[in-house]
Amino acid sequence: MKINLNEILYAFSMGLDAAECEYLGVSPGHSKRIAAISILTGKAAGLTDNELVDIAAYSILHDNALTEFNQEEIEFMRYNNGQRYSQEDFLIRHCTIGEINTKLLPFRTNNRDVILLHHENADGSGPFHRMSNRTPIKAQIIHLADMIDTHFNLLDPSQENYDAIVDYVRANTGTLFSLEVTRAFLEGVKKKQLKVFQFSNIDNFLRSSIKKHADEYTPQEVTNLATLIARIIDFKSHYTCKHSLGVAKRAEAMAIHFNYDQEKTIRYYLAGALHDVGKLMIHNAILKKPGRLTDEEYLVMKNHAHYTYEILKNLKGMQDITTWASHHHEKLNGEGYPFGLTAKELSQEERTMTCVDIYQALAEERPYKKGFPHNQVMQMMYEMARKGELDETIVDEVHAVFRFYHLEDQVSVTEILVSQ
Repeated sequence: MKINLNEILYAFSMGLDAAECEYLGVSPGHSKRIAAISILTGKAAGLTDNELVDIAAYSILHDNALTEFNQEEIEFMRYNNGQRYSQEDFLIRHCTIGEINTKLLPFRTNNRDVILLHHENADGSGPFHRMSNRTPIKAQIIHLADMIDTHFNLLDPSQENYDAIVDYVRANTGTLFSLEVTRAFLEGVKKKQLKVFQFSNIDNFLRSSIKKHADEYTPQEVTNLATLIARIIDFKSHYTCKHSLGVAKRAEAMAIHFNYDQEKTIRYYLAGALHDVGKLMIHNAILKKPGRLTDEEYLVMKNHAHYTYEILKNLKGMQDITTWASHHHEKLNGEGYPFGLTAKELSQEERTMTCVDIYQALAEERPYKKGFPHNQVMQMMYEMARKGELDETIVDEVHAVFRFYHLEDQVSVTEILVSQ
């Protein structure tokens, strides 16, 4: 399957930044600004075209483990009288988890320890006590970019702001930053480059500053990407910590049942993994509420489907995935959301994704209910079909596929397709 990995990550960064804003207080556009600084600095440092593609991707993913770490810390607090992780433990754990996660993805160059060591200081005072001569240059560049965006408002293009950034970098050379990275930053990021970081400019810069590429990825590589994204989404709330991956696997099962070809099956799996990416934009106070939502909270929660569309809509060559993912709450009678589409506007793929999402949600345990068994799930779905919400023929197919289907026992779509 041919995809542009960086384009997917640039789109996904909107959700990642929302989560990071909630947990750490960063401002919107944080990941893209780090990518832009890293590209400019990396060019001056002599990185190759392929290394620049990778450092941009790793910049977006530098804090990919935040949602997963948050759930780990909740468990830690539960068994340690409410005590939180120390700052050093936070840095070590989220870097370690993030490093493991990114090993799933296909990249062009050697990126070992880039995520693991992106908080290391040049003098060895970071969480892993690695000095700059034992820290990959990409990790050092991302560290510098992260520190700059954390300490300064890069949306301010004034000379005073630029001078303050330069003074900060120079003052911390030898402690936070190596001389090599400082020199590359000062050469690559001039005052005129501050305009790059504006919301109106940064997307065009990211697309034009490195070579455009759409690579052919194996089913396993695309599945790994989808699985990582699903994990990031699902760990936002421990109440739905397996939902997106469950929807992806059930979507895959239905695609195989409908005899979709290999690429379409993979794309449908990816759409299932991405369908709730908009939930990264919803505050944890609502996502983690241990009970039913009020009417006002439910209206906020419903916005996640529109956020999914907004995050995915600019992905070139992936309009089908955007549609399948963002229409999973549409109903045949026009009473769904976010667009109120009707039966004549909804394809088999969209109708099926809605059914798959409902089935998975009903079968899951939630704080206010236990997971329903298959027969009870089907009873509720047939009732929804009688009300004109769901396609009864697809509900029949869902019953046929999931009657003897055990999600935990399923191999990945890759294992099924590659063996054929």
